[in-house]
Amino acid sequence: MMPRFATTGQEGAGSMTMKKKPASKLGPGKKTGRLLETPQMRRRPEHSAAYEATLKDYTAALELVHRGDYAAALERFRSVEKAAAEEPELAERARTYAALCTRRLAPSAPRPETAEGCYHLGVVRTNEGKLDEAVSLFDAALRLEPGSSRVLYARASARALQGATAAAVADLRQAVAADPRLRYQAANDPDFEKIRDEAAFIDVIEPTPTGA
Repeated sequence: MMPRFATTGQEGAGSMTMKKKPASKLGPGKKTGRLLETPQMRRRPEHSAAYEATLKDYTAALELVHRGDYAAALERFRSVEKAAAEEPELAERARTYAALCTRRLAPSAPRPETAEGCYHLGVVRTNEGKLDEAVSLFDAALRLEPGSSRVLYARASARALQGATAAAVADLRQAVAADPRLRYQAANDPDFEKIRDEAAFIDVIEPTPTGA
């Protein structure tokens, strides 16, 4: 004969006493069996969707840049910058590309039509490191004002920065012939540092006395 066990509530043959599960320590209204999320682990679907949409706009703006449509790209990047206020990295990238588009859309400054204008812009381009453009501007200035010692000197310095020794020395020799004071200026001018040890440059700065 099978032993009989007491039951809780309703009795029946072969039934056993069932132990009650301990009360949840989570308190009322909390469900068990689910990992509790910390604030850092919680996902915000609405934020994620907004970010994905903004990222999609950013990618589309990049495509416009690659196609050369800077006006449309600029509008997109500005929109992305506003939408990505809570995403500093994305906002900064959008801001950088917006600035690039703005520069590309800016009208090019007209080339100066006077020797004076070409000379001054050439000096600016030399200081910016845009040496090819600087030399071109000095060429234009010399066509308008042939033999100008200051323009020849400026072109010599730009060519020296390029490392074009022969061309720089030729310009400097002409400049010094027109204005001997430029010899001493060139001797201390850091623009000529690349060619300072070249024999041709030294011969201009420290000419061999006639009959030596």
